[in-house]
Amino acid sequence: MKASKMEVSQKQKIHPEFQRYIDRQPYTVVLDGLRFIIDNDVFPPDMGRCSQNLARIAQGYRAQTVLDMGCGSGYLALSMKHSGAAEVWATDIHGPAVECARRNVKLNDAVGPVQVVQGDLFENIPATLKFDLIIFNQPFGPGQGDTVCGCGPDGGYRIVRRFLTQAADRLTPDGVVIMAFSDREPVENSPGRVAAELGYPVSVLLDAYYGDANNYIFEIRPLQKAAGNHGLLVPLALLLTLVAEWDCLLPVAAEII
Repeated sequence: MKASKMEVSQKQKIHPEFQRYIDRQPYTVVLDGLRFIIDNDVFPPDMGRCSQNLARIAQGYRAQTVLDMGCGSGYLALSMKHSGAAEVWATDIHGPAVECARRNVKLNDAVGPVQVVQGDLFENIPATLKFDLIIFNQPFGPGQGDTVCGCGPDGGYRIVRRFLTQAADRLTPDGVVIMAFSDREPVENSPGRVAAELGYPVSVLLDAYYGDANNYIFEIRPLQKAAGNHGLLVPLALLLTLVAEWDCLLPVAAEII
């Protein structure tokens, strides 16, 4: 198995850190007091800080209806349910990720139900459902060759634009989207850049240098297109807590529209 994974790595030119996590799979990890099994070919939520940064910021919205788009192991969905969200859905197009997420929901059944479906973006999310918060830890750039952990050639700009275009119809009136990005990938793949291109208000919730790259988390408001200035819903206290926990993080409440 190790040899076949290495062959895929050479095709994909996977970052060495990513490869180390792939080589460990399957494995078990505890995040936010919850236990997760990370199966083969499922994106590792414990790699780096991105997924956990998204979870910390997402919890600050105190959203009641939440969608974890591209859910992978189901970490963000379960984290939001654990923090008190009333209704949480998770979806992924990648079969191994969907099975892994369902397994982790059962493993953490005391947290409460999370609905996990398989589909392309909103394909199998009931059209009547509207979300206060949609979290998407999308592939930051297009993959080359075979899909790895669900990351394929439609990553980056293509998936971000397609997702943001559809998201406007799936949010409550004050609903928001949060997405991450790293400038290891070209800036045209940035959700902030794509959202601005679509005319959506964007705020930078996190601007931090670590892992030899600039890392960002964006808040995007598709329903308030071209509607002027908007404040952040994330409490300042939460952002200060992030700084206290990780002194390299520099949250920025800066409008970029």
